[in-house]
Parts: sequence; C-alpha cells; structure tokens
Amino acid sequence: MPKRAAEAPPSSETQRVKPADSFGDYRSQVSRLLSQQEKISLRDREATMSHSNTAIGAGMSHLKREDLNVLLRQCVRDLTPEVNEMHMRVCSMKLFSGKATKCSVPADSEEETEDDVKNLLSNPDIVKKLTSQYSNVLLHELDDMQQQLENILDDVVATCRPMSRGEKLDLRKAIMELPGGNRDRIAGIVEEHCKTSGKEFSDEVIANLDQSEDNIMLWRLHYYIGAVKNAQKLAS
Repeated sequence: MPKRAAEAPPSSETQRVKPADSFGDYRSQVSRLLSQQEKISLRDREATMSHSNTAIGAGMSHLKREDLNVLLRQCVRDLTPEVNEMHMRVCSMKLFSGKATKCSVPADSEEETEDDVKNLLSNPDIVKKLTSQYSNVLLHELDDMQQQLENILDDVVATCRPMSRGEKLDLRKAIMELPGGNRDRIAGIVEEHCKTSGKEFSDEVIANLDQSEDNIMLWRLHYYIGAVKNAQKLAS
C-alpha cells in the first residue's frame, strides 16, 4: 500500500470546504468519518481500547485513526486564519472606538469624504452606535464559531477509551495546579458540557472528577490541560 502523505486529506471531500461556516463543514466531515463502518478484528479492537497511549480513536483501525488525524490537522490549518481574521476585526473595532475620542482632524478640510470622517469621529454617539452594532455581529459570529468548535471537540473525544481512575486523579490534581484564569475556563467547559448533555452543573462536578463516568467531559478537560501546558512551555 502506498505511504499516505501527511498533508493529504483522506478524501477529496475534505478539500471542498466553503469559506462560510467552515467550522460546521468540518464537524460534518468528522461526523461522517466517525460514522463509517469498518471491519476490525476483536484482538486489534481490544488492543486499541486498552493501550495507554491510545486515547482518541480507541477501537478504530489504524487506517481510520490516521484519516481522523489528517482531517483534524487540516481543520486546524484551515480554521486558524478564520480565527485570526476575527481577532483582527475585534482589534480594528477597538482601535476605531479609541480614535473617536482622540482623533484630531485638520481644520481646513475641503473634501466631502474627509468631512464625513471628521463628523463621524467627532460624534461619540454615532461611534457608540456603530461599534455596538458591529460588536453584536462579532459576538454572534464568535459564539457560533465557539459552539461549532465545541461540537467538533465533543465528537472527537467521544471516540476516546474510558479514562482510568488513576488518570482521573491525575486530572483533578492538574486542575488544582492551574492558574485562576485557566480554572475558570475549566469550569466553563464543564458547565457548557452539562448544559448540552442535560445535566445539572455544580462545583461538585469538578471536585468529584475521580468518580465521574462522563468520558467526553473528562477527556475534554485532559486535552485542555495539555494545551495549557504546551502554551506555558512555548512562553517560557
């Protein structure tokens, strides 16, 4: 069998990603891949379910896990520019709002376009209205992107093997060692997961992680902590 290229998608479908709703498109691709039936021997399935280094894709064949990894890498490559674009739009809005109170326009301005800019930047009420409208649009888009990303992550970690009790204890300890802002994010992940799964959220959910059987939530927290640690290493 020819060796698979790391950058090549598992199928031509992964190349046909529309600019709009890319997060939703990738979730559909992940869901289709995970729903595909495949033949795998009982011995191989048990091996992937029990191997300590095999979390995502437990019970899958090596070929299907490779397809999933390729798709997720492409997802990161394609969606990162969209996230960066949203970040630039937020920064531009803040810059525009700041200039409205600090901008000095030359007194001798004969061009109509310059007069429009002068009137706009010198009128805090107009700027406030425009930035408020634009903020609402950005927040809606950001909320939608976040929800789609949460859905993708949940779909992926749903393939993970059951977390052992020792791993749960390590997870709880790692959470306690996180900075305050990251612990807030942990609480946010748990709360959002409880909401989408129809469960009641409380601080006891986090305190009793070693007793939890919610595999999706446990692995979501595990990989979030891993991302935090990687970011800390890069920053040091």
